[in-house]
Amino acid sequence: MLNPLITKLSCLYGLEPADYSGLRFGEAHLAAPHQEILSDGQIVSHAGLLLSGVACRYKAIGDGRRAIIAFLLPGDFTNQQMPERQRLDFGVAALTACEYANVPLAAWRDFNRQTRLSHALSLCTMTDMAIQRAWLANISQRPADRRLANLFCELRYRLALVGQADDHSFRLPLIQQDLADALGLSTVHVNRVMQHIKELGLIRIRDRVILIGDLARLEKFAEFDPSYLHLEGTVPPARVSLGSYPDVRSAGPMALNT
Repeated sequence: MLNPLITKLSCLYGLEPADYSGLRFGEAHLAAPHQEILSDGQIVSHAGLLLSGVACRYKAIGDGRRAIIAFLLPGDFTNQQMPERQRLDFGVAALTACEYANVPLAAWRDFNRQTRLSHALSLCTMTDMAIQRAWLANISQRPADRRLANLFCELRYRLALVGQADDHSFRLPLIQQDLADALGLSTVHVNRVMQHIKELGLIRIRDRVILIGDLARLEKFAEFDPSYLHLEGTVPPARVSLGSYPDVRSAGPMALNT
């Protein structure tokens, strides 16, 4: 399996094999859905790299509720790459079956000696922070239907970077509770706005695959501006389409499982 981080760095920053030849990762680990990968308050001397699946960073609220503060996709780091040990102020949990590898502190020191690789990893960190700012604006200022549509647009772009989305479809193996915890909504509200977006003809869903009829129309409705993802000049890797939108329209609307 091609490392999704290499796919992303090559797509975003044009890295050549010589630039990432020194990349070394620890042994791969598996996490079951809902399994905790890192705990809030844990002291770590490594960063985790997500190889497959979907995970999240989250904060636990006092009454037992969960606020998802970031979705982690293949090629994303579970925590910021730091040159020293760090105490986490958030938890990381698998939302689906995940595979991840730890990158020890010593490896980051080696990476920093490789100029192009170090620069690319720094830009990844900057983009991660930009995503956080965009999420804050999305949750605090947009109505619920545009809020959800905006999130779909972002996830499609990020998955395309690792060859897991195109202009017409991407897989979203999440439940409505996950979306609710990320958007500050109830599951009932998520279900309602999901139905509304489908009734507008912006998306259809089959087997947890989001199918998009007109990407430009969806992005306009979502008020989505991808500039914060810093994708200028990138060419996402090719992938096999998960389905064609016209074939699915006749199957009728299907919601993500709750």
